Amino acid sequence: MPQLISLNSQNRYEIKVYGQLDESCLNWFGNAKVQVETLADNDQATTFSDFVMDQAGLVGLIRRLHGHGIVLISVIGRGDPAISKETQND
Repeated sequence: MPQLISLNSQNRYEIKVYGQLDESCLNWFGNAKVQVETLADNDQATTFSDFVMDQAGLVGLIRRLHGHGIVLISVIGRGDPAISKETQND
């Protein structure tokens, strides 16, 4: 059975962070969809979805978020071999 996600494959991810990021941080996510929601405590959370990168890029992005003091809520991999093949052919 083939492996769907590997260290070098390009995959879609979704990252949710606490708060609302400023414009300079939004560029880190390329063409990701951005959604800001208000939480129960009236604070905000920002979700970046449908951005494509490999594992090394994802680790670098998480380190960058941490370095800027941005609190990570979740990271979800949307590994799909068909999506990976599409993005590699672009």
